[in-house]
Amino acid sequence: MTARPLNFGSGMPNVSGALNGWMKSITLQKRTQVIDTYGDVTYTNVDFSFMGTIQPLSPKQIEQKPEGQRAWTWLQIHMQTPGYRLNVNDQIIINGEIYKVMALRDYSQSGYIEYHAVKDYQP
Repeated sequence: MTARPLNFGSGMPNVSGALNGWMKSITLQKRTQVIDTYGDVTYTNVDFSFMGTIQPLSPKQIEQKPEGQRAWTWLQIHMQTPGYRLNVNDQIIINGEIYKVMALRDYSQSGYIEYHAVKDYQP
């Protein structure tokens, strides 16, 4: 019997091939805040593209959010990996609306990453 190397894998299937028919090319903007030497805040929006999907959270997923957050507008974003990575608390602009990334689920061994984003304060 041959020993398997320690980095053999997680046993999770890579579903990126199946996701190809489900995902499409999407371009969004990442919003970053910059504070200049005078203390003034400016925002910079940078386009980024990825293969993925954007859809509302299911009623079951919204039910699992804290009670005060259930009425908010939540989106679920799936991004195919490798590709662009977002972090929790990043702000993104989707169709002119600002959203804040609130959760990240890294399924990169299966070929994608899932994000939950909530509609953020609109100045």
